[in-house]
Amino acid sequence: MEPLYTIRSLYSKEEFIRFNRALRLRNKKIIVTLTILNVLLVALIVLCLVHGSYVWAAIGGFYLIFFNWYLFFGTDKRMAKVFMQNKLIAGQECEFRFYDDHFEAATKNGSSNISYDKIYRTIETRTNIYVMYSDAQGIMMKKPVPEGFSEFLQGKSQK
Repeated sequence: MEPLYTIRSLYSKEEFIRFNRALRLRNKKIIVTLTILNVLLVALIVLCLVHGSYVWAAIGGFYLIFFNWYLFFGTDKRMAKVFMQNKLIAGQECEFRFYDDHFEAATKNGSSNISYDKIYRTIETRTNIYVMYSDAQGIMMKKPVPEGFSEFLQGKSQK
């Protein structure tokens, strides 16, 4: 049987970091929690400024900056380390073949067949398409993809 679409994608460190960043930014629990913590911290800084505790306000400001930097950029460093430790996917080119009832993912280490009903959700960004099996596990496909592929995948994953 001839595949409807064939896509090749390289699993690079940059793509892995981009994948994890896209997941973090779409996790509503994380975003709500971070927003609440940031609002509370800003309110605490304002309260310190109102009461003349400038040292505590400065400490809170530095903590606010460090906290947000660490969560966004520190996590990228940890993900780069995780990627380098995973010898199974680091630097691998994966070929995805999409058929009418399933798709195949193949690397030089092996292949797997996945039916469309196993797809948890798909995430499309301006640079990638992610096919998710769960909240934290999925495959990465770098754009550009063939014409009509996004619509095909959306239709299959929503059934």
